[in-house]
Amino acid sequence: MKQKKHIEEFEWPENPKESGFQGQSDSTVWDSFRSGNESAFIFIYEAYFDSLFEFGRMFCSNENLVKDAVQDLFIDLRKSRENLSTTNNIKFYLFKSLKRRVVKDQKSWYYKLLELNDDYSFSVSLSHEQFLVDRQLNEEQINNLNKAVQQLSTRKKEVIYYFYYECLSYEEIRQLMGLSNVKSVRNLLYKALDFLKSEIS
Repeated sequence: MKQKKHIEEFEWPENPKESGFQGQSDSTVWDSFRSGNESAFIFIYEAYFDSLFEFGRMFCSNENLVKDAVQDLFIDLRKSRENLSTTNNIKFYLFKSLKRRVVKDQKSWYYKLLELNDDYSFSVSLSHEQFLVDRQLNEEQINNLNKAVQQLSTRKKEVIYYFYYECLSYEEIRQLMGLSNVKSVRNLLYKALDFLKSEIS
């Protein structure tokens, strides 16, 4: 069976950073990519690879596997670009695609290798500046906060990360986490915050 190319093996346009997509809206960049613009593809790859890699590592500690998953995601997107749906938030679209690939798709070899299920791990370390901006915390409180984060359930860690680190909307979080409604997202977030605040009070 012919193996997939890695991204680096494709023939890229010269000077992709000078493609003029900097400052363009996500929908404009994405539509250009969908219509076959190679510079748009490279721009998206360079803009989001690192974020996707770090995101994937929160579900899996195997860096090589995560890198391969991100590479394969971009390769598959490139191949099927004409059939992709529109989006006005590229990062959310890519996060959703990567999570489905690594965690949810039971037919993929990633899933079989990791043996993941709904109790998958999610590793994240939070800084107090992200969600307690009205409070000045001393070193001891910051340490307590980090310890408290590790006590949160996987889904509470995940919802805090999406909301405060990635600034995703309740609806986007709902879709990423497979929750039934936005109210469930809010409840999960509030419970996580209440617990963290109680640990540093």
